[in-house]
Amino acid sequence: MTFSTHPFLSLFRIRLSIHRLSKLSERRFGLSIVQWCFLRRLIQMPAVSAQTLAQTVGVHPSTLTQTLKRLHRRGLIFITEDPRDSRKKTISVTRQGKEALDLAEVRMNQFLESFDGADRSGFALNQVNGYLAKLLGSKNAESSPTSVKRI
Repeated sequence: MTFSTHPFLSLFRIRLSIHRLSKLSERRFGLSIVQWCFLRRLIQMPAVSAQTLAQTVGVHPSTLTQTLKRLHRRGLIFITEDPRDSRKKTISVTRQGKEALDLAEVRMNQFLESFDGADRSGFALNQVNGYLAKLLGSKNAESSPTSVKRI
């Protein structure tokens, strides 16, 4: 196997493409892919703790912190003290956050309309996700990165 055909080089290229796509998403739709995912979860789980949000979305706590700061600065979320435990914070979507999410989703759907049915359904992406799950030794690619043992 040569360097140019090595599967890990393909994984590296996929990672770069996903990073570029997220930046494009933020410019074109108003939200990065991570921000979109957080806001979607926060709509489904209002007044959730940061820890629960990180586990549900499956991101590392540092990614969570950076993204929450950006969303908070833009006024898309608000963070309050947990009434049961003042050491903890709860996170919720603001009205402005809901409007930004709705607009981003309209723009995303319009963008996806330019793809044919198979591409639009994400079939190939689901196959890649399954392959990545296999590499991670997991039956579920959505498992939290915090649960993966570090080597």
